[in-house]
Amino acid sequence: MFLGTTIETTVVRVVDGDTIRVQLPHLEQEKSLRLLNLETEESNSGSNKIITPWGQQAKERAEQFFQPNDRVTLEYPGTESPEICHRRYQDNYGRPLLLIHKQGVDYQEVMIREGYSPYFNKYGNAVFSEYHQRYQQAERDAQEANLGVWDQLAANGENIHNYAALGIWWSLRAEIVDGFRHYKAHQSDLLNSRLDFEEIVARAQYQEKVVVFTELRSLRRITATSARIEIGSVKQPFSLYLPNTESPGGKAVVNLLNNRYFSTENAPKRSYAYVAGQLRMFNKNPQITIKSTAQIMDEPALSAIPLLKQADKLASA
Repeated sequence: MFLGTTIETTVVRVVDGDTIRVQLPHLEQEKSLRLLNLETEESNSGSNKIITPWGQQAKERAEQFFQPNDRVTLEYPGTESPEICHRRYQDNYGRPLLLIHKQGVDYQEVMIREGYSPYFNKYGNAVFSEYHQRYQQAERDAQEANLGVWDQLAANGENIHNYAALGIWWSLRAEIVDGFRHYKAHQSDLLNSRLDFEEIVARAQYQEKVVVFTELRSLRRITATSARIEIGSVKQPFSLYLPNTESPGGKAVVNLLNNRYFSTENAPKRSYAYVAGQLRMFNKNPQITIKSTAQIMDEPALSAIPLLKQADKLASA
């Protein structure tokens, strides 16, 4: 039984272990899917990731599982209409985010259980708790049997991936995303910079004050004293603007971002925050101006209004 919105379609070809190209009937075009909860190792050139033997093995397993013209079921991590799901659930580059099943078999679970991928929750645990529990158990089964990615020497020789360390960071991020889902269920006015991008754009037209849950990826200098905080998404280009990084308030914001939020695999941090402020459109993209660290939080306030007033007061002090 499927829990999310589903569509039936046909496979065009396998790109790699976690990316399948299909024909999307409601769009009448081919699209590459970024499969949720999988992160197989690289098998194709053109990426900044290292190609590994086990990445090639994962691609070959996918090609064994999926043949061209196979009928498959695609499942979105939501229950909206297919058209809304397609606009809402996309990765940073516009690829649909989906689960894929063939003849009732959950491909994601197969790949995790056979050790071709860890249970990838860097961007959140599986939305449906039943799937989350299955994928967790599949990963434990693979770890108990020391399969695939869990036996890096056998899988890759010298090209070692430290999945134990990565898993800790991914789990921290997943817990934070789970927290957002909990808060969102009780505070419907909270927005997600990726899932609610269309609504954020609409609200920016009216310069509304909002609280946005977002990833904080990097700082890009605009001038010697101004910068933009980006979330790392080409498809959902929401950003935060720092008008003066050299003021006391601006320096405090930069320090907070570097020490608490900006992450790399070698220096993992929280990555996600709740940002309060007034939306505006700049160069056709939505943006919030940040003048105070009070605008950047680990948890949302019960009401955005007092928080925004506090931030405005601090920023004008």
